[in-house]
Amino acid sequence: IRQQKNIAIQRKNSGFTLPLFRELVTDEEEDLRADISIIRRQEGLDDFLKIDDRLCVIKLYAPYCKACKAFGVKFRMLANEKGDGINAVGEAVRKGHARFGEIDYASNVKMCKNLGVKKFPTVLIFRGQSSEKLSEILCKKTAIEDIAEEIDALVSKVGA
Repeated sequence: IRQQKNIAIQRKNSGFTLPLFRELVTDEEEDLRADISIIRRQEGLDDFLKIDDRLCVIKLYAPYCKACKAFGVKFRMLANEKGDGINAVGEAVRKGHARFGEIDYASNVKMCKNLGVKKFPTVLIFRGQSSEKLSEILCKKTAIEDIAEEIDALVSKVGA
C-alpha cells in the first residue's frame, strides 16, 4: 500500500496526473456505445438534420418525468442497435441506419412547442437534409418496438 501511495504522489507532483488504470479502447462491436447527440438549440437541430440524408431519430423528454427516465434506457439500447457506434474515446467506428439525438424539454421549451410536442417522452423521426418530419411516436410500453419497426420500414422504403 505504501508503494502505491508513493506512485500516486509522484504522479501528482510531476505536474500532471496520470490515471492509475488505462481504459481499454477497441473497435469491437461489443465495446461500442451509442452515439446520441444532445440538441440544445434550434440551430443545433438544424445542423443535426443537415449532416447527411439518413433517418434522424430524436427523443424529446422532460428530465423530471419518470416515464422519460425509464424510456431513456430503452432508447439508448435502440440507438446502439440501429445507430452509429462510437468507441470509448468518442470516435465514430460504425455507421448505422439512423442517427440519434435527444432534446431536453426543460432547456428547450420553445423548440419543443414549435415541434408540436405536447406529451413526453415523444420520438420524432426526420429524413436528414430535407428536414422532413416522417413520423411522431408518443412513447408507451411498446414504443421501442414501434420505433424499431418504423425505422426498418422507412429505411426499406427510402433505401437508406
